[in-house]
Amino acid sequence: MDVIMRQNQFFTWLIWVSLALFGSVQAQELTPQEQEFKQASIAINGKHLQVEYADTWELRAQGLMFRTELCKDCGMLFRFDRERLISMWMKNTLIPLDVAFFKSDGEIVDIKQMQPLDLTSVPSSAPVLYALEMNVDWFSQNGINEGDRITILQTGAKKALSQ
Repeated sequence: MDVIMRQNQFFTWLIWVSLALFGSVQAQELTPQEQEFKQASIAINGKHLQVEYADTWELRAQGLMFRTELCKDCGMLFRFDRERLISMWMKNTLIPLDVAFFKSDGEIVDIKQMQPLDLTSVPSSAPVLYALEMNVDWFSQNGINEGDRITILQTGAKKALSQ
């Protein structure tokens, strides 16, 4: 009888530990990951900007998730491994954004709006190497259109996620 009672206690303990571990894993998935983003200097139609730079899979996956605001001329430049069709979504992204997809020569092929928390894939219409996310309507408010060029002046320095 003692052996059965100890086994029951052990299995009860094992179930509680499993539930506790599973709960902590689930909670981690819902919280922002503190990634350190590099910075990039870019120019578009004579306007010079400092934007965050995501050039690794981990940084691209984090993107602008969990941000509650973005300053007027702030954004994020995404560099992909090679020029190809790109799709983006707004998982855990709380602010509306515009994305400009552009080729390695800087030519903007698409500017598209993306809505907060929308899991719909937003694709480029042609192979691109880069995407630039800015506040919604930023491109139109600054007279930037498809066919314009983005020049990447410098990339590299690291800056913490919280600004």
